[in-house]
Amino acid sequence: MNQPIRGYTLVQWLGSGGMGEVYQAIHDTTQRTVAIKLLSRLEQAERFRNEAALQASVRHPHVALIYEFFVEGQLPCLVMEYVEGPTIQQTLRRNGPMSEQSAWKILGQLASALDYLHSREIVHRDLKAGNIKLTREGQPKLLDFGLARQTNAPRLTRQGHVVGTMASMAPEQFSGVSSAASDCWALGVLFYEMLTSYTPFGGSTESEIGRLIQKADYLSPVKLNPNLSRASERLIQKLLTVSPERRLTAQQVLAIIQEPSRLDIPDWMGPMQKWWKKIKS
Repeated sequence: MNQPIRGYTLVQWLGSGGMGEVYQAIHDTTQRTVAIKLLSRLEQAERFRNEAALQASVRHPHVALIYEFFVEGQLPCLVMEYVEGPTIQQTLRRNGPMSEQSAWKILGQLASALDYLHSREIVHRDLKAGNIKLTREGQPKLLDFGLARQTNAPRLTRQGHVVGTMASMAPEQFSGVSSAASDCWALGVLFYEMLTSYTPFGGSTESEIGRLIQKADYLSPVKLNPNLSRASERLIQKLLTVSPERRLTAQQVLAIIQEPSRLDIPDWMGPMQKWWKKIKS
């Protein structure tokens, strides 16, 4: 290949996403290895710029870095940290389910990344096993901010337009509503996958998958992995909850990982919220 672009030499194709192709590249002067995403659809240029700006503002050990963004011959290019290693999706396909210890560790690291993003009012909107790479040390790195959105930023999709990956979408996303809670639903889907190597909502058609998601109708993970602890099963239940208001936040997931006994605390928040709405109206 060895194609030069603005001081970088493309050396290997890594894959493609919704908006472009990704290549491994080497900076000609510093010899740093990077990943470069090249936009394939010019009409998506505004979303591409949005991805560059959002991800460049983020500094977290479990989010891949953005180095620079430029336009070369009308071709927008995003230069990112190169993460050597497989995605979680590739790891599960190759090795099957992870140990609970590994899954909980990765869950905590990603919850930390989401808590950081959500505190800056950034919603990722496409958290999934294929968008997270594992380094040689087994550390997860969240990639692909192509669908991410800052809460108060202008919309790049029509109101009510569905964005995301079907199998990881939260019920409210089918109505075009995305929030930090939607990312936490996707975290629950990912946790289920890491522990079973199956997606929780595996219908044969998109409409069937959508119907199962909107009812949170999934096969108990214990049926697929009989050795799972009650804590893992309960944590999945609290993330794959239809109501966004009753779903665990990333911060709450972190607190549970520190102290799993919190999972046995009665869920009194839902009734309290209904009571509060009632007396306010």
